[in-house]
Amino acid sequence: MRIRKEVKLGKQIIGDGFPVCVVAELGVNHLGDFNLAKEMIYAAHEAGADLLKFQTYISEKRYDRKSNPKGKDFIEMVSKWEFPRDKEAQLWEYAKSIGASVFTSAFDEESVQFADEMGTLAYKLAAFEVVNHQLIHAIAKKRKPVIISRGMASEEEIRAAISILDQYNSPYIILHCISSYPLEKKDSHLRMIHTLREKYECPVGHSDHTPGTDIPPLAVAAGANMIEKHFTIHPKYRESDNFFSITPDELKDLVFKVRQTEKYMGRGDIVKIDAEKYMWSFRRHAK
Repeated sequence: MRIRKEVKLGKQIIGDGFPVCVVAELGVNHLGDFNLAKEMIYAAHEAGADLLKFQTYISEKRYDRKSNPKGKDFIEMVSKWEFPRDKEAQLWEYAKSIGASVFTSAFDEESVQFADEMGTLAYKLAAFEVVNHQLIHAIAKKRKPVIISRGMASEEEIRAAISILDQYNSPYIILHCISSYPLEKKDSHLRMIHTLREKYECPVGHSDHTPGTDIPPLAVAAGANMIEKHFTIHPKYRESDNFFSITPDELKDLVFKVRQTEKYMGRGDIVKIDAEKYMWSFRRHAK
């Protein structure tokens, strides 16, 4: 049996034998509204998320204008949702003040440094950045846990990213992810969780982009140690990820389903189960 590593994120230990970690991805669903961002932080924490995830970036550096003609439009969009550093710092401090644990997706080297100063528990390497080796080096140098989104990445690209993290002894978690927003349930490909667990010794999780809460419990049954879901308090907003993100009530439901699934999965070793005790009296004796 493969011995799987454990990764510690603050008080959370991610790995087999520990409760599945539920992450609320707040991202940019606040649409640049500071008060809305605070409301989201409070609501996600109260609904039972183990960890909250931000996105930290300088819009001009988040996308390469030269290499892709869509760069200009993307930068203009995300610039509307970018907070000045002093305002963003206030959000980090507010989250800490209510007892929330926070990490972030950092998209440039300056943001990596800022997040470190804010006390991020880990760094998320977004699917779009798995091939950004310069950024990975900057993150790995902080020697904090790194959560890698597998979306769109080949095995070769994953190995290349991991090899950089290994240079700095930076622990990591790989999240199975299909980079489609939103994602149809039929395209979830949860068997990839099995594959990732077979190929890598690190904890493996699932970043889910389907609407609702049906898929995450299945991911837990497939072996996910972490579940990440986009979160909102305004699902009727059509901008950003709001329209396919889960609400506070859905997050509570998700946490409940995940905990129930953990109970249903039970133990994996082949032993006598207490529930079979009565039937043992009828069992034929071995000869």
